[in-house]
Amino acid sequence: MTWRCPSRRWIGSVAAVLATVLSTAGGQAADEYPNKPVRIVVGFAPGGSSDTAARLVGERLSRRLGQTVVVENKPGAGGMLATTQVMNEPADGYSLLLLASAHSVAAAMRARLPFDPVADLEWISTVSTYGMVVGVRPASPYNSLDELIAAAKAKPGSISFYSVGFGTGHHLLGEWINAATGASLLHVPYRGSTPALTDFLGGRVDVMIDTMTFAYPQTLAGTVRPLAVTTREVPAEMRDVAFSGNVVPGLEYESWLGIAGRKGIPPKVADRLRQDVVAIVKSEEFQKEMRALGANATPSTASEFAGRVRREIAEFNKVIDARGIERQ
Repeated sequence: MTWRCPSRRWIGSVAAVLATVLSTAGGQAADEYPNKPVRIVVGFAPGGSSDTAARLVGERLSRRLGQTVVVENKPGAGGMLATTQVMNEPADGYSLLLLASAHSVAAAMRARLPFDPVADLEWISTVSTYGMVVGVRPASPYNSLDELIAAAKAKPGSISFYSVGFGTGHHLLGEWINAATGASLLHVPYRGSTPALTDFLGGRVDVMIDTMTFAYPQTLAGTVRPLAVTTREVPAEMRDVAFSGNVVPGLEYESWLGIAGRKGIPPKVADRLRQDVVAIVKSEEFQKEMRALGANATPSTASEFAGRVRREIAEFNKVIDARGIERQ
C-alpha cells in the first residue's frame, strides 16, 4: 500500500477546524471564569504592606468574582520566588501576583532572569503607591536633608543608613543620594525593617531609609523625625516635610503594589480582572484603608503599570552602574 501525502487544501481545512475548536474552547473557558478558587501569590512574609494589600484586595475580589480568592505567601529573593512560581503556571487568570516595587529593583540587580520582567507579565493594575522616607532620631543634629548630605560629604563613611537588605529599594535609594550628591553615606543592611528600627532607635545606625507605610506610624509616634519624602503625595501630617526632589534634583521615587499575572491570560479574563481591581481600588472604603497605612489607593491601566516598571528598572540600572554595585 502506498502512502500519499495529504494535499495542502486538506491540511488547511483541518488546521482551520482545529483553530475554531481551540478558540471556541478558550472562549468558553474565559466565559466560565472563575470556576475554581483564584490565588494571589505574595513574595513577602505575612503581616507586611504587600500581604496586607493582597488580603484587602483578595477579600473584595472574592465578592466580585463570586469565587474564593486565596492569598499565598512565598517570600524570598526580593519577591522573585513568587514571580517565578506564577511564571511556571498556566496563564489562565487563576494564579495572580501581588507585586511590589521590589520587582523593579530585583530585575535591575540580577545579572540574569529566566523571564523578561516586563514583557512576560500581564499587568492588571497598581493598587497603592507611597513614598520613601529619609529620617533621623529626634535628637539627631541633622535638621534637614541638606545638612545630612553636607555632613556625609565632609566625613565620608561616618554617617550610616539602614536598609532591609543588600540590593533592595531602600539600599539603592541611599546609593542614589550618594551618586547624585557625591556624599558617602555608609550602608548597613538588615533582614527587615523591625530589627533595623531597633538598632536605629538604639543609636547604632544614624539614618532611616524606609517606606512611608513603615515610617509613617513611627513619625506619628514621635520616634522618627523625617527629613525628606521621595514623593509629593504624602499623608496630611507629613505635608511640611521636604520633597527629596527639591533637595537633590531628580530624586523622586514612589513605591507601589499591584496585581499582575503571567502573560497570555485570555483577554476576556484579563479585562474582567482589570475592571474589578480598578473598581476595588477606587472604592471609598479601600482608599480610606490605604490612607490609614500612609499609602495612596492608585489604580492604573496595563500600559501605565508596565511603563512604570520599565522606567524604574532603567533608573536603578543607572544607580547600580554609577556606584559600581555588583549584580547578583
